[in-house]
Amino acid sequence: MVAYRVVSMTGMAVAFVVSLAVYTKTIAPTVPFWDGGEFIAASYILGIPHPPGSPLYILIGRLFTVLPDLGLGIAWLVNFSSCLFSALTVTAVYLVIVKAVTLNRDRDGLSLYESLAVCCSALTGGLLLAFSDTFWFNAVEAETYALSMLCMTACTWLMLHWIERHEQSGSERYLFLVGYLAFLGIAVHMFTMLILPAAFLCVVFTDRVIRSNRKLVLLCAAMGLILFSVVASIDVFFVTVPLAIAGLVLTRGRLPWGYLALLCIFAVAVMFFGMEGVGAYNGLPLIVIGGFEATFGTVMFSLALVSAALALVSATADDPGRYKWPFWTVVLFLAVLGYSVNFYVPIRAAQQPIINENDPSTWQNFEGFLERKQYGQESMFESMLNRKGTWSSQFGNGENMGFWRFFSRQFSAPSFPFWLFPVLLVALGIISQAERDRRSIVFLGAMLLICSVGLILYMNFSDGSRGIQREVRIRDYFYTPAFVFAAVLMGIGVRSLLNQVGVWLGRLRLPAEKGTAGIAVLMTALPLVPFAYHYESHSREGNYIPYDYAYNMLQSCDENGLIFTNGDNDTFTLWFLQEVEGLRKDVRVINLSLLNTNWYIKQLKHMEPKVPIALADETIDLLNIQAWEEREVHHAGITWTVPPAGTLGEDIGYLRVQDLMILHILEQNNWERPVYFAVTVSPGNDVGLDDFMQLEGMVWQVLPDPDPDLMDVERTRHNLWNVYQYRGIADPEVYKDPQVRTLLRNYTVSFHQLALNQWRRGRPDQAIESIEKYLEYDITNGALERLMLIQFNADQGEFAAVEDLASELAGEFSTFDGYTILSQSLRRLGRVAEAAELLERGVSAHPEYTTGYDQLVNLYFRMDDSDRMLETLERWQRIAPADTVVQDMIEDLKEAGDERGP
Repeated sequence: MVAYRVVSMTGMAVAFVVSLAVYTKTIAPTVPFWDGGEFIAASYILGIPHPPGSPLYILIGRLFTVLPDLGLGIAWLVNFSSCLFSALTVTAVYLVIVKAVTLNRDRDGLSLYESLAVCCSALTGGLLLAFSDTFWFNAVEAETYALSMLCMTACTWLMLHWIERHEQSGSERYLFLVGYLAFLGIAVHMFTMLILPAAFLCVVFTDRVIRSNRKLVLLCAAMGLILFSVVASIDVFFVTVPLAIAGLVLTRGRLPWGYLALLCIFAVAVMFFGMEGVGAYNGLPLIVIGGFEATFGTVMFSLALVSAALALVSATADDPGRYKWPFWTVVLFLAVLGYSVNFYVPIRAAQQPIINENDPSTWQNFEGFLERKQYGQESMFESMLNRKGTWSSQFGNGENMGFWRFFSRQFSAPSFPFWLFPVLLVALGIISQAERDRRSIVFLGAMLLICSVGLILYMNFSDGSRGIQREVRIRDYFYTPAFVFAAVLMGIGVRSLLNQVGVWLGRLRLPAEKGTAGIAVLMTALPLVPFAYHYESHSREGNYIPYDYAYNMLQSCDENGLIFTNGDNDTFTLWFLQEVEGLRKDVRVINLSLLNTNWYIKQLKHMEPKVPIALADETIDLLNIQAWEEREVHHAGITWTVPPAGTLGEDIGYLRVQDLMILHILEQNNWERPVYFAVTVSPGNDVGLDDFMQLEGMVWQVLPDPDPDLMDVERTRHNLWNVYQYRGIADPEVYKDPQVRTLLRNYTVSFHQLALNQWRRGRPDQAIESIEKYLEYDITNGALERLMLIQFNADQGEFAAVEDLASELAGEFSTFDGYTILSQSLRRLGRVAEAAELLERGVSAHPEYTTGYDQLVNLYFRMDDSDRMLETLERWQRIAPADTVVQDMIEDLKEAGDERGP
């Protein structure tokens, strides 16, 4: 008894301490990109983040913000909450594996060596999850996934615990707790609802009373549909559940089931005749209580479902078993109790916090908020029927979306054969658990299937092949539950493998228990593979890039400025700085995506700092896309051409609400406050104002007069030199993923344009200084910038500097321009042969650039090498056979050779 408990507690402590230590070491020190900035800001001010709001996460996040920060900052504290919940999830996975591999066994009777084998297997599975790609990435920044996974793993342990004790009196309390946690977890992330279908299958398969009674199976299914209605429609859920609870309490399962069956048939008939094309009254309101409104269709559907469930309750009232009306009443009540946390959202929204997405203070807005209607009116179930990508993209290696692409990278590089080992462990875990306890594998297998295949079908990510934009962001986080349950099965697979090792050792007449325990300890080193592979890319130590990116953008604006931003990364980070750090709250951030919504426009109009909007609220509600042909407009004293933002069909142009609002805000502002566009705003989103904008570092300022230079050179130089922060950009120890590198290109553009403008204005020394300053923060090899320096120095006659720079370059460039610039500089240094050799490499790498052959011919002419000239011209002719000039040059060169003679 002592051996198992000591080993088990030690393993649990190791799982928690190791994972927490690694996460704390690699934690994001401040605001991250993407949703983290919004979650931190919303936690600090108790705001309402993007739908569906994650209110439980926000409330818990708020608790972390009031802890002593020890100088680390609010962002660190909220990020640390993810570290803590992730470490607890790893620990919970450890406990789930221990529970699974010891089901129905006397755990206290396990020997020391068998305890080591069990606990080391569980520790291996837990730490494989801890250091996996997706889980680790989300564990070190403010995100909802860690807390959601903790709820799911807790429910999993409870289900396994129920399997062991389901025949004991009072065991149903574990099912009650699972239901409560599943609905409570919705206030973090909808993932927890995935537990319900797997729990249903497990209960039906495990409990003989249910399995032997088809009416009870149907009753469980009916109640499951009532509970799961929360995913499809909030209206249905809030009509169905109270109706079901009232029916259960009032009838106590004793109303003759025949009457209820007739009521069900009546409701279905009424709903059928109310369909569009028949009676078409299903959409009419039937129940109106305050802001809550339920239509005929909703009420009839709910009535049909509830009467069917109550009929089954009545039909099974005298059957054996505990699944009577009190059981279902408690289940439904706890579901409502857990879900009730979401009512924090309209209560807080009514107080109008500065971050108040969708303004869900009314029932209509609240319903749309929970159902995520901001992202489209089509329900996810309807979307499933219209596939947005090919099966090979969604299940395979589709960029940003393919399940196999993500899974093969979870535990090592996809090119490294270690990825095969986790796959084999999962398969071995499924087989061995099926042999050990079929009831538990029904649940675990169903969870793996639902969280992988089910989510692939449900999420229906777009690969761009069906006329819908390809996913712009890596969507691996949606498969986090699948990776969690894969880790559980991997731990079970390790235990099965150790059992087989024990058999082999026994056959060899070696001490099986001791040998197995020793190998089990060695197996705990397996997680070192994903740890070593992922550490560099998942460590956020010293990564202040998102903070500084937002800081630099805000500080580019003059006092009381209005700045139009593009998406998450240039909006949420700015919100964080303003609401948490208190920086530049005078600047009003206007997100162009949200500017298409009426609630956001009203907030910009009414909340400080107010945006000049003269539209009445009723008019704002009526805004929609507007047909538009390219034409000149006159606003705020300037005249310019506004192109359509897109086309409907082949030739019908239109402007979006965001475009109309940009025009309106410009007119109402009338140059009283400075107006900016973030450099991250996509081309085509500035309503054609390009000629009236000048670059000032990380922003474009809109001017009343066209700017031929498109840049305020002095302001840009001041910002880049004296205002902006660049922490971590030049540090090779700070990892920059491809998306961060893309964002950092905006610094490159600013420095390049500054240098070119300084050069055009006759300030070569400043141009060189600008490029040299940029090279201090360059995250590429700096080849292009060194080429610019070569050109600038060569034009100044600084050939010593040119020679030094030329020697630094390897002569391999992504475009032919690099070869041209460097070869010209080498020629000016008198190194003609080297220039020719460099151009030869350039022509080989970029044979489509015929100007390279022209330059080579000129170089060989200078070298008086007619043979090389002729050979180059003949190569040129093969590339451009229709070019008569090349043919004439070849003929002239041959004639000249004939005249000279041998």
